[in-house]
Amino acid sequence: MTAICSHGVDADRWIDFFAGELDEEAGERLEQLLFECAHCAAEAERWGAVVGSAGIVIPPVITTQALAALESRGELMAENPMQPGERGRARFPEGGRLLIHRLQGLELTGADSVNLMLSTPEGTPLGRFEDVPFDGTKGEVLVACQRHFGESFPADIVFEIERRAAGEIELVASYAVEHTDWL
Repeated sequence: MTAICSHGVDADRWIDFFAGELDEEAGERLEQLLFECAHCAAEAERWGAVVGSAGIVIPPVITTQALAALESRGELMAENPMQPGERGRARFPEGGRLLIHRLQGLELTGADSVNLMLSTPEGTPLGRFEDVPFDGTKGEVLVACQRHFGESFPADIVFEIERRAAGEIELVASYAVEHTDWL
């Protein structure tokens, strides 16, 4: 059995490192350990192979840190910034699998949590995601549409954002988008 080093970095931390889920400072600390500690370097190689072979699952709503991690890995994606009430058309990048809808202009001051609802323009519900990541400072929610979602969803989708604050839920914005090239 290999002796454990004094740094105490567990498997979950290495997995988070390779999945791009750590903040910049924490990631830099672990990266430094790769050069300072043979045990940490071996563990990093082991868990890096596991994460790399499993592929990274991208949730439908992501944090700004997850977006930065995708960008740093060179993920080919397009961004679609939208304002409340806007109706837009969006395309995936040529050869790319991700289309990031930046749902901006949200008043999220005092929000305890944020929900995202998807529906057709006619109002037929398609899905509901509760307690999604949001950036209260920027007033933004990042929706990561993936090309294969076109197998399950129509091209025209309405995104609605609810804010929960002090136990009250309020609809704060609606965005309509036509995906012009789902598949």
